[in-house]
Amino acid sequence: MFAHLLSWLREQRIDCRENAAIGPFLYFKIGGKVSLLIICTSPAQLAACLQKIINEKIPYLVIGGGSNIAFNDGLTRAVVLVYQGSAKKTTAAQLLDCQALQVGAGVKNQVLLSWCVAHGAGGLEFLSGIPGTVGGAAAVNAGAFGHSLADVLLGADIVDERGSIQAVGAGYFAFSYRDSRFKFGNEVILSLRLKFSSADKTVISRKIKENLDYRLSRHPSYRHPSAGCFFKNPLLADGKRSAGKIIEECGLKNLTVGGLSVAAEHGNFLLNRGNASFDDLQRLESEIKAAVAARTGIDLAREVIYVSADGKKY
Repeated sequence: MFAHLLSWLREQRIDCRENAAIGPFLYFKIGGKVSLLIICTSPAQLAACLQKIINEKIPYLVIGGGSNIAFNDGLTRAVVLVYQGSAKKTTAAQLLDCQALQVGAGVKNQVLLSWCVAHGAGGLEFLSGIPGTVGGAAAVNAGAFGHSLADVLLGADIVDERGSIQAVGAGYFAFSYRDSRFKFGNEVILSLRLKFSSADKTVISRKIKENLDYRLSRHPSYRHPSAGCFFKNPLLADGKRSAGKIIEECGLKNLTVGGLSVAAEHGNFLLNRGNASFDDLQRLESEIKAAVAARTGIDLAREVIYVSADGKKY
């Protein structure tokens, strides 16, 4: 199935691995193996790989930092492309003008913030402590401190389902709370154009530190693998409620299933204690949802993406 693709990848000297473990590439560390893993390091390389894969009609999906996703325990019969952008703050982004910057979707959020400090680009400090990449954050409309990617996105370069590269505006994303058309779709973000406001470097640096300190004081230690906030904050008649607070009020802190448990520090964090399986994750999710529904009538919705055995996100 992958013979032609593998031959092409090796000719291009692109890192690829058959029957590769996906867990090490995920924050949650939950997942078995994938039929073929490809590591892409630039927008151009990712676009070329996608065009080859789409032309050969091979099932695929793309992940960035792997911070908001879990795979099934067995073999995922698909090509998984991991997009790892520049790790250097000096090359993480480029100025387009005095109010806009361009950044590769594979650049990690914290690397972009280091670049922002160096260039006096303010307004993106809300990304502090959000794991993963800028592209992943845009796909799920990640946010914190009252702001989200939808507030700063100007446009993007993408690969559509036919393999064509397009420049699209922010409206194309069809943003909603922790969602966009890219979260479960097959289109892939290559790079993004974000707006910023000029600010003093020390002010930006201080805001980033304050936001990080706030998160570190309220979230569990990063020593245990996690996908961050697991459920969306539900929108109720009286406004949006914290899913973590609801879970805690239901007495579910430290609830454990297999190798997973609800964090004592924050009810919306599920921690992999070292040997958690995808089955453990599904069972713990079900137990939390059932308990919350029985006690409050609230139906919690999962924020984290699951990947099926045939490579479909759901």
